[in-house]
Amino acid sequence: MLLFRQCSSILSLMTLLLLPPSTVLATAGAESSDSFPLQHFLDLEIEGISLSTLPEDVPVILEAAGYFQRRNSIFIKTFIKETPLPGGRNSLYRIELEDTPKHRSITYLREESGGRNKSSVEKNRPIPDNEAAWAKAIYELACLNVPNTINKARSCQPLHEQEIRFCEGGFLNISAHAGAQVNASGASTILGVTYFKHEQIVDDKDL
Repeated sequence: MLLFRQCSSILSLMTLLLLPPSTVLATAGAESSDSFPLQHFLDLEIEGISLSTLPEDVPVILEAAGYFQRRNSIFIKTFIKETPLPGGRNSLYRIELEDTPKHRSITYLREESGGRNKSSVEKNRPIPDNEAAWAKAIYELACLNVPNTINKARSCQPLHEQEIRFCEGGFLNISAHAGAQVNASGASTILGVTYFKHEQIVDDKDL
């Protein structure tokens, strides 16, 4: 969360410094709710589910994709999947859904474990196609069709088949009601989308 605060605060400060005084109040912090395609954001899918997916449909969709539910609490549901890789390694997948009175979020994690050390070829392999599609969809909302000053403040790295990320891989507010995280590579990936049920304001107190 510290990294999220740093990225959000830098964005807020740079926006305030670079924009004309007449536009500061309308654009401080995240993008204006009027300009951000919130419904499109809510419909973005990760492993077949989105922030607008009905809660009762989530287990059905994920179980059909090979996940099993590992944890279930009043606010958090966790789903796990494991698949073998060459060289005795395994891909571990984890999807966590959190739904509280303040926010609803989906976090997806893939990492590798076991077996021999990864070669340089393995380290530079492309992001899996499905993850690349999810990452690019989130990246587009955070980094494309936004002013260059915001793109730079969000540390949007150029798209590559081996890596997609912004905000140094940390979590970032991209509108008053939306937050996201993208840090995707061939070796591991973490993606996250969050809907804030009450408007979020990022200001200098987070510095």
